[in-house]
Amino acid sequence: MAFTITLMEPNREFDTVAELLEALAPYISARALARICDMSESQMLQYKAGFKQISPRNIARINEKLRTFAAELSAMSLKGA
Repeated sequence: MAFTITLMEPNREFDTVAELLEALAPYISARALARICDMSESQMLQYKAGFKQISPRNIARINEKLRTFAAELSAMSLKGA
């Protein structure tokens, strides 16, 4: 069985958490992103809805955690393929 994954353009930047989550939506939910970033689900959902303004510190935190998660994913593989 083959899996097809459509990759996003490299180094893509987003203006809002909502835009980021829309791009990630086929793969990662807001709740999953909150877990990846060690943030509360409520806080991530507030950012997504635009109810709460995200601080530069939390933008940096999300960026760092996404890069770490991406590196961890890229180091994984399924045996036997």
